Amino acid sequence: MSDNNIVRFEPDEKPAHLLSAGLGLQVTIMIVTGIMLTPLIVGREAGLGAGQISWLVFAAVLACGVSTWLQASRFGIIGGRNLLFVGSNVAFISVAVSALELGGTSLLLTLVAVASLATFIFTSQMGPLRKVLTPAIGGVVLMLMALNVAPVVWSMLKRVPAEFVGNMAVPYIFLATLIPILLISLFGSKTSRLWAPLIGIVIGSIYSYQVGLVDFSKVITADWIGLPDNHWPGFDFTFTESFWALLPAFVLITFVGCIETYADGIAVQKFSYRKARPIDFRAIQGAINADGVGSFLAGILGSVPNTVYSMSIGVMEITKVAALRVGFYGGLFMILFALSPKLIALISAIPSPVAAGYILVIIILLFGHGLQMVNQTKLSFEALMAVCFGFFAGVGFQGGFLFNEAFPEGMQIFLSNGTTSGGLTAILIMFLFSLKKRAKNKLSVPLHIASIEKINHLINNFSKKNQWQKKWENKLMLIAEEGLNFLIENQEKNNRKNKVTVHIRIYQEGDEVELEFISAPSGVNAESAAAAIKDIGEDNIESKLSLKLLYGLTNDIKHLQYHGIDYLFLKVNPKLN
Repeated sequence: MSDNNIVRFEPDEKPAHLLSAGLGLQVTIMIVTGIMLTPLIVGREAGLGAGQISWLVFAAVLACGVSTWLQASRFGIIGGRNLLFVGSNVAFISVAVSALELGGTSLLLTLVAVASLATFIFTSQMGPLRKVLTPAIGGVVLMLMALNVAPVVWSMLKRVPAEFVGNMAVPYIFLATLIPILLISLFGSKTSRLWAPLIGIVIGSIYSYQVGLVDFSKVITADWIGLPDNHWPGFDFTFTESFWALLPAFVLITFVGCIETYADGIAVQKFSYRKARPIDFRAIQGAINADGVGSFLAGILGSVPNTVYSMSIGVMEITKVAALRVGFYGGLFMILFALSPKLIALISAIPSPVAAGYILVIIILLFGHGLQMVNQTKLSFEALMAVCFGFFAGVGFQGGFLFNEAFPEGMQIFLSNGTTSGGLTAILIMFLFSLKKRAKNKLSVPLHIASIEKINHLINNFSKKNQWQKKWENKLMLIAEEGLNFLIENQEKNNRKNKVTVHIRIYQEGDEVELEFISAPSGVNAESAAAAIKDIGEDNIESKLSLKLLYGLTNDIKHLQYHGIDYLFLKVNPKLN
């Protein structure tokens, strides 16, 4: 892991207030339109009145401002003390519309608040959950989310005044928004890409004004400072059939958001310091928990959930400023913008075809990010089945092609959401696969050559269970001994003095056997260490020569290192000579 000497300000350093405020304002201007558009689209699509939509937008921006403060702070298990800006979560658009249509703002409020608590389940059970909620499963859920939101985009293209129905001005407005965003994103500099969504929205809105599709009368009469006219919607504690039908979708999308925040938490720490340092996983848990508290706040205020915006890392990469003070100013500006009815009225005046162009780009990126997550690692046959079966089940149920009408009404609501039906199908298959893997043999021993006797005993039991020939067993023992010797030599070469434990796992995949070594300081949780190093460990090129003998005996080798933790993965077919 290389040093990052060009960082101008680390998190705890304090740049001048004017610089901090300027950067905070700049980022807020970049994202505030997107923050407001998400609840605006949800409200319009659900057929809410202007007052209710104003409240949705106000509550969303206010919650995002407070959540940005939480990310820059740390209160016990809440917050990671990192510069991470928070915005409305586009992934919830479809399910939020369903909640409003089935039970109004009170049902949405209750669902968001209850589902946000799932973040604390995720952080407390991160190791076991990440076995099932793998990047591939998270990826297929993201892809299904994008497909779920797509009908909302097509519907918004038709949400225009009667005199514009069938008018070619509508597709021109849509393209006037979409094309600038795409061109800047594809051909612009890093800095201009950050501004691409706002530029597209401005160009689309200007063209809309020229053809007479924008009405600024409410903007002119709105107050500069104040609260929305609408009142707080209140909770709905009746827990109707609609609540239980939609809750799994809200929880599932929340879990996927946790996976994304986990990745953002790692990335932001890599860019925040001049000198490389170990990743602080408590800070990552704090960031995920802060996401949960932020969404809970959005829920009790009566709006859509929020999440960390990954563009925070892009801004940091350009400005080289990671100071928390910037986040505090950014959160303050969001809160001030939330308290401006005039600004909310201005964003609310944006025509639906413009909003559709913006959201289409976002869901395309969501779908693409999902594809990247699916392809992050080489998928086993079982994982491939889980991903593909889940994807097609989601598409089938959402389209109403898989006998939805044969189920009770509440179940139909549940199944018709492709994110829920497809995501849970993939998770169920992955869970069944994980049960199979739990039957594997494992052992934890000191990293010492004397431990080879216990390792051989483990292999002997494994061999008997699978009715192996003696020569297959001996081959696996030789490979295990070479792996242990390699880790011991690596420990000595790096002058590590702390007591180290090596965790060995063996499991069979068809004719092949997978052998995992996790070498970590004693007291480190092996599950967390394995998950962490697979995410952020660096491939050790120098180890290729040391592992030369093992390359001749195995089908696949992977060696990753990260701050005192070694991960050695060996795949072998003992039956082959």
